[in-house]
Amino acid sequence: MILDPSTPHPVKQDEEEVAKFWSMMEKMVELPEDRGPNEGVNSVLVGYVKTASESYMTFINCDRDLCKMAVTLTESTTFRENLEFCLSKLLSLLNIDLLEMNMKFIIAYILLWESKNNLQSLEIMLEFQGFNVFYNTLYTQFAYLNKYGEDKNVNREINDPNVVELSEIELKIVDGMKQISTVLMDLIFQVLKFCKCSVRNVQIIDDFFVYYLMTSIRSDTVTDMFNNTQFKLLLALNEQYMILSKEYEIENKVFVYLTNDAVTTKFTELLLLKFNRVQDKSLQIMMCKILYLILTTDQGKIAKSFFYLNDLNVLVDVLIREIENIPENEETLRNYFLRIMEPLFQNTQLSETHYRKDDLVKVLVYLSSVDNFCTSDKILKEHRITAKLASRILERVEWLNCVAPEVEAFDSDTSTSRKSSFSGLGITPITTVPTMDNKRTDNLYNNRELGHSAESLGRRKSRPPPPLPPSRKLALTRTISRSTPSSPST
Repeated sequence: MILDPSTPHPVKQDEEEVAKFWSMMEKMVELPEDRGPNEGVNSVLVGYVKTASESYMTFINCDRDLCKMAVTLTESTTFRENLEFCLSKLLSLLNIDLLEMNMKFIIAYILLWESKNNLQSLEIMLEFQGFNVFYNTLYTQFAYLNKYGEDKNVNREINDPNVVELSEIELKIVDGMKQISTVLMDLIFQVLKFCKCSVRNVQIIDDFFVYYLMTSIRSDTVTDMFNNTQFKLLLALNEQYMILSKEYEIENKVFVYLTNDAVTTKFTELLLLKFNRVQDKSLQIMMCKILYLILTTDQGKIAKSFFYLNDLNVLVDVLIREIENIPENEETLRNYFLRIMEPLFQNTQLSETHYRKDDLVKVLVYLSSVDNFCTSDKILKEHRITAKLASRILERVEWLNCVAPEVEAFDSDTSTSRKSSFSGLGITPITTVPTMDNKRTDNLYNNRELGHSAESLGRRKSRPPPPLPPSRKLALTRTISRSTPSSPST
C-alpha cells in the first residue's frame, strides 16, 4: 500500500466526474494520426504523465487509482509498440533534479508497475542506465530526509532549544519524499533480485546510502511500507555483496554497519521480528543468508557476543517450528534453515545452554532419513540434501550427543550462497566491531581499489538541499540535528 487510505483528501469528486476523468485518460493514450511516430508518442507520454501528476490526490487518491493509472498507460497500444522509447523517456524525465515531486512519484510508480509485470522491461531500463537513475534520484530523497525528516527527530519537548517546529506543508513534503523513496527502493530491489546486477552498479552505492538505510529503519512496526521496503532493500544488497564476492573483492557495507557498535541495532531487532512472522519465501532465504554471515565470519567469533541468550532461544523455537511445517514442495527453504543450525549451535551461547536439546535431536533424526518426510515416489535432490544436512548437524555438534544415521558425504559447495535468518521479540542484541585485520578475506573484502569511495553528503551534490518553505506551525515538532553526518567510520 503506497497511499494511506486514512489520509483526508480535500477534494472529493462525484461518480460522473470520476468517470469522465478516466474516459479522458483512456483517450489520451491513443496515438494522434497527424504526427510522426516519435513525436506523437512523446506527446502522448508527456501529456499523460503531466495530467496524472496534476490529478494526484484528487482523481488519483488511493492505491487502486494508482494501479488503474499505470495499467491504462502501460497496456495501451502506444506504449507496448514503442516500449523502448517510452521507458527511456520516462527515465530521462525521472532523472531531472528539479522535476516536480508529484511527477517524480507518478513516473516512478509507472516504471515500478511495468517492471513487476514485465521482466523484459526491467532489463530494458538497465540498458538505458536505469539503475543509476533510480539510485541517484533515491539518494537525493535520502539527503533531504536525513536532514529534515528523520523519525528519530520527532520530539514533543517544545522548550528544548534544539527543537525546530515543522509546518504542515513541511510535513507533507517529507511524507511525499517517503512515498517517492518507497517506490524507488522497490525498483532497486527488483533489479537486485531479478536481474543480473553488474558489479559496477553495486559499486556506486556509497557509505551514506547504506548508513541512512540502516540507521533510519524502525524496529517497532511490520506494517509501515517505507520501513518494510528499506528492510527488503538491505537484505537484497547483502545478498548481492555475497554473490559478487565470489568473483570480486568488494566490501559488504551492509555487514560492516550491522556489526558496528556505533550504528543502531534496530535493523537486527527488526530482523528478529520479521523472521518470526514473514511468510515470503524469498525474504526468508535472504534473512538466512545474512544470519549465516554473522554466524560464520571470523570463524564464528562475532557470533559469540552478537546475540542475547533470549534471542537465541527464540531463534531455535522458530527454526524448529518452521522446519517441521515446511511442505515438500518448498524443500529448498528447509535446506536454508538447516544450514544455519550448525554454526548457530556451535558459535553461540547455545553451545553451553543446550536449549531444547531433546526436541532438536528428535527433529534432526527424523529429517536424517528421506523416507520419513518424503511421501512422493520421486525423491528429489533437495530431499537428499535435507537428510544429509540434518545428519551432518547431529555428527558435528557435540552437545547434541547423537550418532546420526549413515549418509553419503555432502558437498557444502552445492549451496549457492551463505545464509542467515532471525526472528523474535525485538530484543536489542549485543554487537562487537570486527576489525579489518580479523575479517576473513572471503567475507569482508578489504580491497579499497575496487570499492566505490564513500562520498560525504556535502561533496556529492553541488548545492545543499534548500530549506523547506515556512508555513503555519503545528503542535507536532521535530528535532533537527545541528550537523548532518556523512559516513561514520567503521
